[in-house]
Amino acid sequence: MSTTAQTSSVGHARPKRKLDLGSLGTSYGVIVFLVVMVIAFSIMLPATFPSADNAKAILSDQSIPVILALAAILPLAAGEFDLSLGATLGFSAITAISVSNAGAPLPVVLLVSVLVGALVGTVNAVLVVFVKVNAFIATLASATILGGLNLLVTGSSLLVLESDEFGALTVTKVMDLQIVLAYAVVLAVALYYVLEKTPFGRYLRATGMGRDAARLSGVRVDRYLAASFILAGVLAALAGALVASRGGTAAPSLGPEFLLPAYAAAFLGATTIKPGYFNVWGTVIGVVLLAVGSNGLTLMGAQTWVTNVFNGVALMVAVSASVLVGRRRKKAV
Repeated sequence: MSTTAQTSSVGHARPKRKLDLGSLGTSYGVIVFLVVMVIAFSIMLPATFPSADNAKAILSDQSIPVILALAAILPLAAGEFDLSLGATLGFSAITAISVSNAGAPLPVVLLVSVLVGALVGTVNAVLVVFVKVNAFIATLASATILGGLNLLVTGSSLLVLESDEFGALTVTKVMDLQIVLAYAVVLAVALYYVLEKTPFGRYLRATGMGRDAARLSGVRVDRYLAASFILAGVLAALAGALVASRGGTAAPSLGPEFLLPAYAAAFLGATTIKPGYFNVWGTVIGVVLLAVGSNGLTLMGAQTWVTNVFNGVALMVAVSASVLVGRRRKKAV
């Protein structure tokens, strides 16, 4: 007779699992904070914040930042940073407008944008994986080069999109929401599937959690690390093409301002849903939290510097919380 059967026969009740408030707080603290922030802004700004139009504006405005944040979690999951993602977004946007204004059809414009991202990601991968340059230095150098190329291509002036077809790529509405939101959702679902349901995702996380151990286990860590940089570059370039389509213009300085919120959202995401891991849905919630905070502060009349401070504080808190969660997870193993 098994131990379980013996226990049942004498009528002993199974020990109840204790409610771990610490784990609940760790897993859903960001979501609770988001809800509290929404309630607070709704009370303080009853005429403007809790409206359907404002919610639609937040969702549409954050669709592209979501895509860049998704790009950020790929190298992070592999244990590296990519500081060139914002610059890749900017260079891709400028390239897309330049190619479109030259008369290229929309598929060609999108293909060129994707190739730009893949090329930047490949250069980063070669430098980091094969030449063994520190990822901070390699990707920072790439970002600086792209910033210079932006000045070269634009002639240090604002580029204006001339193609209505390219503009319609993002401004078209579906169920009263801009279609760019659907692009972000589709990419998020696809990346969730890749990271959580495929061997690629498992090996990528194994690479990030312990490169030497993963290599000893037969994981081709160099291949997965290189793939993370290339895929991140492609996603950042797609985000850039969508920025160009939605905004209709591209300044030579476009791009770097997207980087900090993307990493803040990624680290916030690593503290929720699946604490201790860079995950898709946690990252999406992180982007929404930052967007709600910025939107509420703007509606309250806060100056631009307040939003920058808010994003910076969010990044500091997110990174600290991510480190603490990771330390707690290691102790629990």
